[in-house]
Amino acid sequence: MNGYSDDINHAFAFATKYRAPYAPAEGEMAFAAHPANVAVILARHDADEVTLVAGILHHVLEVTPVRYHRDVASKIEDKFGIAVLTLAREAFEAREDPHGTPLSWLQRKHAMLRQLLQMSPRAVDICCADEIHQCGTALATIERLGAEYLALNGFPSTAAELGSLDDILAALDRRTDWTPRGMRIELYALKTRLAAALGTGG
Repeated sequence: MNGYSDDINHAFAFATKYRAPYAPAEGEMAFAAHPANVAVILARHDADEVTLVAGILHHVLEVTPVRYHRDVASKIEDKFGIAVLTLAREAFEAREDPHGTPLSWLQRKHAMLRQLLQMSPRAVDICCADEIHQCGTALATIERLGAEYLALNGFPSTAAELGSLDDILAALDRRTDWTPRGMRIELYALKTRLAAALGTGG
């Protein structure tokens, strides 16, 4: 891909506008860069444009409180089409339950595990790219600040949480219709490095 299309640039602008109100007090730059970093990972693994746009916009759905989801989803459909909205909805990792109660990191990953077995292959691409980014960011956090900062920034910091990543990798192996094995290999390598950095083995 030589540069980003108008739709992808528009998706970045939309994500910036509708995610900004939910930026954390600390780590605002990393929060803002997250959709772009996931898009780069998807592009490296030859994702098509619909997947790239949905991969950017699923981050908006992730941070938007449940009570505002319908309004934001309507805006996404209006500006980007039903195919992008459907894919973004498939791939997003809910941070609240249907009543608006926040979910823990482990609860979110268990829900994602169930989703991975049912979603379309392009949604799997988005989820895997997101996990790659999060593992890489967690490793960078350890290197810059120390492991004690992982939980404060919402990253896996215990053996149980890392175990959920093993479950996700196993679920990816069960998806015989999902072909980007390079993404799976990249995620496994990062998870192994993260486990070593936390002193929990492989």
